[in-house]
Amino acid sequence: MKTILLIGSGKLAKHLNHWFRLNNLSHNILLTWDRHQDPHLIRDYVSRATHVWLAISDHSIIPFYEKHLNGHDNITVHFSGALHDDRLIAAHPLMSFGPELYSNEIYKKIHFGLTGCDSLSEALPGFTNSFFSVSGTNKPLYHALSVMAGNFPQILWAEIYPLAEKYQIPSSALDLYIQQITENFIRFKSEALTGPFIRKDLQTIEKNVTALKQTKLKSIYESFQKEFLK
Repeated sequence: MKTILLIGSGKLAKHLNHWFRLNNLSHNILLTWDRHQDPHLIRDYVSRATHVWLAISDHSIIPFYEKHLNGHDNITVHFSGALHDDRLIAAHPLMSFGPELYSNEIYKKIHFGLTGCDSLSEALPGFTNSFFSVSGTNKPLYHALSVMAGNFPQILWAEIYPLAEKYQIPSSALDLYIQQITENFIRFKSEALTGPFIRKDLQTIEKNVTALKQTKLKSIYESFQKEFLK
């Protein structure tokens, strides 16, 4: 039996707590603590825990470890994709965690990037998800790729939707478009790409750039033109 202490109260902590309960890991014990609880509980919980999961912000991980965990024999795990410290195990879930909890079928499909251990069960007892290794030196690149894949398209969409609404383009039409191009890319990767960049249609590209003047999107479009139209 393992006793796991989960630190944090944000989205990831809530998902991990729910995930743990869904798997009915009755042979393990889950304790939870966050900064809104009695700080004196930490010493007791740490003394009982075989594993400590730090589901807290990146900048808080090392200070928390050094204040409460350094010198103890707990297996300490954090979930940051960018942070590396030889004293801690990193188990980064390559997934976006929103305000709504997921079904167990979704949780089971999530892959973890591991640093500092050879198996997921060492870091997350009872979890049977797929995992891959990320070296400490490669973590900055791994995280940069994760950020770009998971956030950059959404940042673009967040700029595009208000403009589309201004010109009475239905959001439902864009929703379907984005859903289909995402599914196409997952299936066919770069073969799914379409549009003027693939056709090298310079005339259309110049019209696009002109139409985007006085928006944040103009310089972004031009940077794609510079880097990917060669």
